[in-house]
Amino acid sequence: MNTTIRTTMLLTAAACTAASAQVWPQVEGSMKHVLVTVENQVLEVHLEGDPDERMEMLRYPGEQYFAPADVLDDTYYNSRYGWLSGGFIDLPQDAGIFVRTISSDAGLSVYEGGMRMMRESHTYDAILGTDGSSDTWQWGGTMVHNWYAADAVGAYAATYEVYVGDASTGDALSGYTPDEVTLVFNAVPAPGGAALLGLATLGAVRRRREGGRR
Repeated sequence: MNTTIRTTMLLTAAACTAASAQVWPQVEGSMKHVLVTVENQVLEVHLEGDPDERMEMLRYPGEQYFAPADVLDDTYYNSRYGWLSGGFIDLPQDAGIFVRTISSDAGLSVYEGGMRMMRESHTYDAILGTDGSSDTWQWGGTMVHNWYAADAVGAYAATYEVYVGDASTGDALSGYTPDEVTLVFNAVPAPGGAALLGLATLGAVRRRREGGRR
C-alpha cells in the first residue's frame, strides 16, 4: 500500500477514535478575561492582555457532543473569553450587571457557558441575539466563559455595552456610567483537519502522477 495513503488512513482512524471519545467541547488556549469593575457609579471594562488579540475558533470535524452542547457540532468555536470581576464592584440593592449587543458580525453565535472546565454544567443556551434570543444577557458576577461559534472560516467581532441595570427588568439605572468592549475572533481550520486534508490532497496528486506513467 502506498505510504502516503497508509499514513492518511491511520490519521483518519486516529481522528475518528478521538472524536468518539470527545463528548464535551474542547477547551483550547489560555483564558482571556473580560474584567469588570463598578466604583463611584462608573462601570469600566478592561480586556486582559492585548485587546486586539483574536481568539482562534477551531472546528473539529466528526466530533459530536452531548446535548445541550451539540449546538457546537460542526462549528468553529472558542471559549477563551471569560467575564470576571476586575476589582471592586459596588452595586445598589436589586441591581445587576448586563451585557447588551451593539453590533455582531453575521454568522457569529453565542451560547451561555460557565466555569470554563465545568463544561457539563453549562446551559449552552443561545444568548446575546443568537437564534432570536434577547440581545441583553445578565452576568451573575462570577467567572463565566461563554461559547462563541461560527459556521465558516473568517474574522468575526462583536461589540457590547456593559451597564448597571435593574435586576428584574434589565433597564439601565440612571446615574451609572456604562462602558463598551469589543471581542474579536478568527475562525480557522483545526491543525489536525488541515493535516488530513493536505495528506489526502498529496495522495490524490501522487495517484494521478502514477496513473499517468502507466
